[in-house]
Amino acid sequence: MEKLFIKDYNLEINLPSIVNIIGLPGMGKTHLLKILINQIDNKSIYIDDKNTSELEMDFKKKNFTACLNLDFNTASVKEELVYFLGKCDFNIQDSLVKMDKFIKHFNLDEISDEKLINLSIYNKALIKILSLLIIEPKILGINNLLAYLSDDQKRQIISYAKKNKITILNITAEKEEFLLGDYLMIIEKGKVKHYGKTKTILADEKLLALTGFELPFVLNMSNGLNLYEIIDKSYYSLDSLVGAIWK
Repeated sequence: MEKLFIKDYNLEINLPSIVNIIGLPGMGKTHLLKILINQIDNKSIYIDDKNTSELEMDFKKKNFTACLNLDFNTASVKEELVYFLGKCDFNIQDSLVKMDKFIKHFNLDEISDEKLINLSIYNKALIKILSLLIIEPKILGINNLLAYLSDDQKRQIISYAKKNKITILNITAEKEEFLLGDYLMIIEKGKVKHYGKTKTILADEKLLALTGFELPFVLNMSNGLNLYEIIDKSYYSLDSLVGAIWK
């Protein structure tokens, strides 16, 4: 899979990629996300020039999915981590092996034996995302849940997605998350107002301001230092900015 196209929105998304979706409240971000991951029927969605209505239901069920809320299907962390594997017809042994690898990879040892009801909201968000990431869908939507995670956890999830060629469509109100994505999509009144590479969109500070957002802290500081000619270009990570200042 290399391209997702929605004819109604004249929107083409390169696959795989990390796309952050932003916009003011009530502008249709969640509605668009549901269309993108095939939870709302729309005959104008194409994958590599093939209409998704022609794809088998089992394929769509595994490969177009989303974390829209913190509702769960089971009672415990381990049960939840294997739940969607079972729905995708993984056998029990393979599911348990994959679950154990996930527990180690994402450092879940301290909570792996817990009941979901006993988890903090931060860990609930983590398990919700991982319960779908574990099936390695082609497209994974996330609705304002990354905000509950630590920076390290966010980077770890993005890294896993990139390694396994998973596209993440992330609705967010957190400006610092912009820099985790390859592309930035701005939704206004149910339409895609702007879509492009993250660095290109962030270069237009006035455009971002019109949507009610500010620049991420590192980029804002970088631009300020540029103004005073302390550095001579923009930096998108704190480590690279500090390195430029002290070199």
